[in-house]
Amino acid sequence: MDLIKLMDTAVEKNEIIRLLCGEKPYEIDVTEFTNDVFPTEVNYVLVNCIYNRINDVPNLEIIFINCLKEMIQKDAMSLYIAILYFDACIFQEENGNATFCINKKELSEIIRTSVDYYKNTLSNQIQFPNGLIKHNPLKNIENFNKYYEKRYSFSIV
Repeated sequence: MDLIKLMDTAVEKNEIIRLLCGEKPYEIDVTEFTNDVFPTEVNYVLVNCIYNRINDVPNLEIIFINCLKEMIQKDAMSLYIAILYFDACIFQEENGNATFCINKKELSEIIRTSVDYYKNTLSNQIQFPNGLIKHNPLKNIENFNKYYEKRYSFSIV
């Protein structure tokens, strides 16, 4: 898969959110060895389409953050995917691989409001664009939150 062309197409068509969510034609298959349900290879997309292209695409950091904010407020499925990217960003930052740092505090506040709003749906199930169903994504969110509270003193629930 030519990620440069894929990313260029997403930028040209203003479809970065579709890329981040793994919607066709931007779906990047998750490895069969993954023991959870994901819409796309989140870390792979983050590193190869966002971090590695930061110098090639004008304002990509701002575009990415704005897409996350939009996803956080769109619906439960998009919120969950945005949280996966939020967590992946934190992981990449901690490992020194991020080409920019997100404002964790600001995003966590927006996430917390949306998690509260979509709590019932997140307690049940969401369906990703690839047809896979994630049962009780709130459990994963709560597990992420334990780490954030301990390490960074903020909460997303």
